[in-house]
Amino acid sequence: MAHDLATDIIRKLEDAVAANALPEHTVELLRVSLEQARTAKAAGHDQEAVTIAGQALQAAESASGGQ
Repeated sequence: MAHDLATDIIRKLEDAVAANALPEHTVELLRVSLEQARTAKAAGHDQEAVTIAGQALQAAESASGGQ
């Protein structure tokens, strides 16, 4: 189940980056977090991937005004 959660949250982060509806500096930070989350997942550290991607999504939500 953690595998599915990690995959789902990484996909949501990919969508947030692709939407490009945020300031460029925020999008760049999301890209860095996305790469870190992908790396953690590839290394078998699903919980770490979930944490990284989840925090990045929270930052994106804050930057977009909570929308």
